Amino acid sequence: MEILQQLGVDQTFFVIFGIFTAVFFILERVYFKPFFKLFELRHKKTVEDRQAATDMLAQAESKLDEYQRKLNDARTQARTEFNQLIDEAKKEEARVLAGAREEAKKIAQEASAEVLQQRDRLKKQLEGEVEQIAKGIADKLLVK
Repeated sequence: MEILQQLGVDQTFFVIFGIFTAVFFILERVYFKPFFKLFELRHKKTVEDRQAATDMLAQAESKLDEYQRKLNDARTQARTEFNQLIDEAKKEEARVLAGAREEAKKIAQEASAEVLQQRDRLKKQLEGEVEQIAKGIADKLLVK
């Protein structure tokens, strides 16, 4: 006790210490515990939200990869179908051109044959007329 008196500690110290202890326990239950619970909940929620965001990002990347794969498959299929259509068109073009060439060749042969027939007819016709013209010229020359 003498030590306490030398330090200047009297009964008010114990009263203040008791009040401080009582206020500390009251504040602990009323303020500190709810605050720490709220702080812990916020921390937990932040960690959960971050994990959820990471999961959603991974899911989005997975869907993007799947989309790109399907897009590549569709492009490949479209390219294959396009090439098939081009090949079919080329075959059809070759077939049509071959038919047109044959038809043109046939028409040219028929025209050539017709020209030859007309030439022969005209030649025979002119042979008969040449003789008559020659006789007419000879008669006119002899008459003078």
